[in-house]
Amino acid sequence: MNMSGKLFRLCAFGALAFFALAIGAYALLFYGSPEGLREQLFVTEKGAMPAIWYGILWAHAVSAGIALAIGWLQFVKRLRLKAPWLHRAIGYIYSAAIAIGGLTGLYLAFYSNGGWSARIGFSVLSILWLFTLYRSLESIIVNRDAAKHGRWMTYNYALSCAAISLRIYTTLAAVILGISDTNVSFVVIAWLAWIPNLLIARYIMSKRSNKIPFNNQTKGVIS
Repeated sequence: MNMSGKLFRLCAFGALAFFALAIGAYALLFYGSPEGLREQLFVTEKGAMPAIWYGILWAHAVSAGIALAIGWLQFVKRLRLKAPWLHRAIGYIYSAAIAIGGLTGLYLAFYSNGGWSARIGFSVLSILWLFTLYRSLESIIVNRDAAKHGRWMTYNYALSCAAISLRIYTTLAAVILGISDTNVSFVVIAWLAWIPNLLIARYIMSKRSNKIPFNNQTKGVIS
């Protein structure tokens, strides 16, 4: 890879890490306590909700925030090579967080703004989040296939990054299109937040597969 290509990759990965940490910290800071959660504009605009909804929203925000904040570390090759125990420890925490986030996301999807288009979109996101987690764990635990594990985990983290995409698209819809009502914007954003992410993940892996032997495809996104 030439110097400009490597610099672009480093900058892109750095931006990803920044947004992941920032949004993960936001979720933990503002949604990390049941009391603080009830004060957020998103929650107050919902009006009266079932008591269980607040608890599930809290569990989803905390688990998804943790997964987003730590998931990018799994793609740092140097970390995996020099501290494999840390890679495994982060993986255990990440997997548990995704399991909780995916299951709670399925419940919350049916209370989403944006009508049935958004509810179905967020439901599919949660199902794929859980499915890609299952396939990644099956690949490494049952099949001992590190390359396949890495590919499925790349898809999984691309879905985790829907938390980033959603906020970017929601902001753009409000600033550029003047659509601040999520009952309108989520009709499309519920799908736009994760489908392009999967396509980008597929593109990245296809580019790497053209340069790196199959068994070594997942040695790292960044050195």
